[in-house]
Amino acid sequence: MKLLTAEESMRTCVRCGACRNVCPTLNITGREADGPRGRVLMARSLLEGDIPVNQEIKDQLDRCLLCSACVDACPIDVQVPDIVMLAKERIAAAVETPVQAAPPVQTDIKKQAYTARTFKDYFFDHILANQKRLNTVGNLLWFYQKSGLQSLTRGLGILKFFPEQMSQMERITPAILPPSKRKYHQEFTPSAYEEKKAKGRVAFFHGCIMDVMFRETNDNSIKLLSKAGFDVVTPRAQMCCGALHHHSGKKDKTIELAKANIQAFEEAAVDYIITNAGGCGAALAEYADLFRDDPDWLERAKTFSAKIKDISEIIYEKGEMPAVSGRGERVTYQPSCHLQYVMKVKDAPAKLVKQIPNSEYVELPEKKYCCGSAGIYNLLQPKLANEILDKKMKKVKETESAVLITANPGCYLQMKLGVYREGMEEEIETKHVVDYLMDSIERAEAEAANK
Repeated sequence: MKLLTAEESMRTCVRCGACRNVCPTLNITGREADGPRGRVLMARSLLEGDIPVNQEIKDQLDRCLLCSACVDACPIDVQVPDIVMLAKERIAAAVETPVQAAPPVQTDIKKQAYTARTFKDYFFDHILANQKRLNTVGNLLWFYQKSGLQSLTRGLGILKFFPEQMSQMERITPAILPPSKRKYHQEFTPSAYEEKKAKGRVAFFHGCIMDVMFRETNDNSIKLLSKAGFDVVTPRAQMCCGALHHHSGKKDKTIELAKANIQAFEEAAVDYIITNAGGCGAALAEYADLFRDDPDWLERAKTFSAKIKDISEIIYEKGEMPAVSGRGERVTYQPSCHLQYVMKVKDAPAKLVKQIPNSEYVELPEKKYCCGSAGIYNLLQPKLANEILDKKMKKVKETESAVLITANPGCYLQMKLGVYREGMEEEIETKHVVDYLMDSIERAEAEAANK
């Protein structure tokens, strides 16, 4: 748990500049306002009442990826994302407050915020926070992909009437599994060890969007944990992690979701809680910060957050990988920002991949920089996100890799988009590290069976 609140942290910045070389947006634009120091100054001025809530400040703070690379580089741990989110909470509260009761707010921000806020509120509160409704969305996506509507839509050129980023994302959306294969997960999956004692009892956090769009990766995660020697519990009462809600300034909803998850996983009685998405894992690991002023929940949140582990970390440190086999391919890895900077898991995915025989691992240059996904940043800030992505893809090309590994669904989609934008879909395959490891295990099993 952080020692300082966001309000305290924003006053400790000494503007030393250690954060400048790791900020993706500053790296692209070169503007101080697009860097951590500029954002801290703007947020502090807003929070202390020196400047009013206005559209320019909102737009500038929205350009922050919240990747936490600046925190990792800061010698005194100034919590820039927390400071930015606190300012965004203040902005959200201001635009929702009746005019006569509100602090100074320019009227343009109220007008521009109303439509976007209505849509986001409905999606965040009534879709992401409700797994049944999210599954319905998944069913509609599956029908769109399999019924011929997708082919018809593309053939008629309908996508050109949508924003470019949306049409591009439609192109790289993974194939949705049919409803029959997206039912509830088995609540208990025993270790695959038949004669040896299990390595431990863990719970699997399947996420919300992850369980719809990346259900096969979730299924593979449970299989991988079992094959690595763990008994796996998948609680049905779990909810969305709340990361997107928190990043959008919806703290009350974030706390509601956090309480539901803490209770669900307490009942599972496990040693660790495992995630396969860096963004979700970072949100879960920081639950204790949500309850600083709530003694009834603080200790429970601390206990919960202390159990959070990324799947690559738990397998590398405590699991036992079965035999694996590559296919002679060259592989590189793009880290998730929240995985490496918030969860502090910097090398575990790469170390697991390096263990695979008959494959060649190549380090990705400048892997410290964000890919531009950052939750839904690539949809809300498409121009800047694409500039960040294009720069990232230049580094990917340098590796001459055939497989591009990620450890987060947002990173997967963003890097797949980069491959698509570069016209390299026939040359580079994008894979979640879990799927790549399971492919390697299944290949080794097939090779052993054919001997």
